[in-house]
Amino acid sequence: MALVLLSFIAGCVGQETQTQQTQPTETKTYNLKMATFYLAGDPGFEIARHFAKTVEKMSNGRIKIEVYQAGELGFKVTEIVDATSKGVVDIAIFYTSYLASQDPVMALARGKPGPISNPYELFYQVKAVEDLINASFQKFGVVYIGPMIYGEPEILVTRVPINKLDDLKGKILRSSGMAAVFYNTIGAQAIMMAAGELYQALQLGTIDGLEWTDFAANYRMGFHEVAKYVIEPTPGVNIHSEAAVHAYLIVNPSLWNELPEDLKEIIRVATMETYLWGSYYVNRLNREYRNKWIEAGATIIRLPPEDNQKIIETAIMLHVEYAKKSPEAREYITRLIQVWKDLGYEEWANALEAALKQS
Repeated sequence: MALVLLSFIAGCVGQETQTQQTQPTETKTYNLKMATFYLAGDPGFEIARHFAKTVEKMSNGRIKIEVYQAGELGFKVTEIVDATSKGVVDIAIFYTSYLASQDPVMALARGKPGPISNPYELFYQVKAVEDLINASFQKFGVVYIGPMIYGEPEILVTRVPINKLDDLKGKILRSSGMAAVFYNTIGAQAIMMAAGELYQALQLGTIDGLEWTDFAANYRMGFHEVAKYVIEPTPGVNIHSEAAVHAYLIVNPSLWNELPEDLKEIIRVATMETYLWGSYYVNRLNREYRNKWIEAGATIIRLPPEDNQKIIETAIMLHVEYAKKSPEAREYITRLIQVWKDLGYEEWANALEAALKQS
């Protein structure tokens, strides 16, 4: 399986790298505005800046990209796709959960319970459903380029020790999207809260815990000061979210149609390179910040093996419910059966296949 994945990635990179050598057809310079939903200092913002620098270097300065943090351009992060469609910004990265209520494929494309645990498996999964993701973005009037920012399987931070899933019953957790549905299903109470409210909510006991991506981001938010327990995922099972694409690159259609083909290829290749570079960057940061949590006095917990089956059963049930939301969502979820089989997650694949047939 490792050979299959490496060959697949190498093939994609090889094909795209060849196009990098395409000779420019014109010398026009493009100065582009890029919107993000991150604040400056967030690892995701640094990855976006890496992309901008890579594009400028590969294009010999023919494309210059100014990267803007969340809210800096005068619109909400939930409005990034609309702003890109209308040409308020030229290019952007987008968190698809912001459109989850309007399109179930967008919910599935961001993050969900599942077995995927590394960037290579995630890339393989995205490629298997990419036409569906692309079609969803087209509905909202933007050009889809590809996955850019990788996210590790997410942790759960709590104020009280959680040693098994049953300990979460009755607990109030900040959560969103499919993760919120997951926690509600197992008996917790999931609520949505803005980022700026979370530290105080933990400190005052307004919430018992939260899911907010990985070790690095949670530490930088200061949660290690007010919550001393971290439930980390079990590889191949995870908790509320498998490894996920935190952000996809999108472009304004008018700009994309104007760009010469060699510059389009540079953007495609830089997107792929940034995904791989960012995956390494995120993984390294998480190892570093996991140690910082421990140094701050946190207890790192993994759920017992007997909870794995319950996680899988709950996750499969959520997949089946999302399959009912649209034909495209059902097709997305149906394709996961083969993806999971290809990657060796037979238990997940067999459970989903049987559940879809029953539904």
